[in-house]
Amino acid sequence: MDCKTVMGPVAVPLYADDPASSAIDFMREKRSGLVPVVDREGTFVGLLSGDRMMHFMIPASIHMMRGKKRASYLQESPAELQSRLDSLRNQTIRDLIDPDVKVAHEDTPFIDAMLLISEKQFVVPVLDKNDKLVGAISFFTLLHFLSDEQKKAEQGDAS
Repeated sequence: MDCKTVMGPVAVPLYADDPASSAIDFMREKRSGLVPVVDREGTFVGLLSGDRMMHFMIPASIHMMRGKKRASYLQESPAELQSRLDSLRNQTIRDLIDPDVKVAHEDTPFIDAMLLISEKQFVVPVLDKNDKLVGAISFFTLLHFLSDEQKKAEQGDAS
């Protein structure tokens, strides 16, 4: 079984040159914590994730600390958090993505995508031979695939 067999479509990818505000709004509206990012030609450039966004929202003083980072002494207000989020809105999505994402191709064995997911890459983008984004695989994609396969088997048994 290959990735093309199991992958789900990516309904709305984000574009790398769009402002980050569109990504923030999209992620909030869709309650999506992980979104593929493409250029205007559809070539995959990276993933934008909620944890990556959180990285940019942590105060700079914490990033400068060495060793174990404990910051429970900080008392942050919603206004301070909102201010840091707002400061991201004017950047481009490309400025915020994680470009070091492992990908699969349509003919990649599905087991290889499963291994990536089990190693904490929760979504595996699936690319065609020209590196165009054609789909994605996640645990939920697998659940939908298995459900569809079970329905097909049940319909076959009913005939």
